[in-house]
Amino acid sequence: MTSSIEHIQQGDAKYTRAELINHAEALFAVKAEVLYGALSEAAAQTFSIAEAQERINQFMKAKVKG
Repeated sequence: MTSSIEHIQQGDAKYTRAELINHAEALFAVKAEVLYGALSEAAAQTFSIAEAQERINQFMKAKVKG
């Protein structure tokens, strides 16, 4: 039986928003709120680790509208 970390590192698998948010700090070193914001406008319901990381990077670089 493979551990969940080994399974996650394969990169092909897709995970729900809830699964990713629940493990945001372990997977991406960000708080759950950051990942929630990064995925909030996405139409998709499932994401690979790489897709989620790319959305986090874009979210963190976005300028705040005032």
